[in-house]
Order: sequence, then C-alpha cells, then structure tokens
Amino acid sequence: MSKNQKLKRIEEKDLPIPYRFLIKIPLKSLESSSGIFWALVCPILLLLNFFFDFFILVYFPFPINIILALVVPAVVFILFVRVILERFINWWNNFVVSGYVKKDLEEVLDEYITLIGRNEESEKSA
Repeated sequence: MSKNQKLKRIEEKDLPIPYRFLIKIPLKSLESSSGIFWALVCPILLLLNFFFDFFILVYFPFPINIILALVVPAVVFILFVRVILERFINWWNNFVVSGYVKKDLEEVLDEYITLIGRNEESEKSA
C-alpha cells in the first residue's frame, strides 16, 4: 500500500452481492452478549445439531435423510458466517480505519456509568 492510499470504511453498498445477502439476514445483534453466545449457545446448538442429525438419519428414508441432515448444518453455518462478517465489519470500521485513540481512564469510566444509567432507565420504562 502506498503512502497516498488511505483505508476506507466498509459500507454495505460496497460489499459483493453474497455478503449483502448475508448482512440482510435478520439476527439479533450479539454485541452485548457475544461471550454468552460463544460460550453457551454455540456449544449447545452443536450438541443438539448432532442429536437432531442422528435422529434424521435414522428416522427418514435414504434420499430425504441425507438432504435434511445437510440442511440444518448449512443454516447454522450461514448464521455463523453472518455473525463473523458483522463482527469483522465492526472491527474494521471502529479500530482499523478510525485508529486507536488513547483515552483517560476516568473519562471512559464516566461514559460507561452514564451508558449503564441510560440502559437501566430504558429497561424500567419498557
């Protein structure tokens, strides 16, 4: 990369068509609960997927069981890729393009406490 080229933000309109379709899949944002998703939900889904595929392979006749056993992991994989794509775009836009900004610890804590207060107020009113 030459000195004159600058890093650009990733915008949805600039993405290739398959990635645009992935981004349009409705999925609850995992920003606040991504640790819970990867530590609890994902392993549980993988375990349930194993038993569900086993049931499908035993219960249904030959051509249908293979197709059904491939559809469920394909859907899980598409959702996984969508989450990874969203996380990558957020990381790229927030840290690579805008750069790391050193902040004062007290200032960051004040912002965090303010955000927590707003979140608690919105939960009480809902």
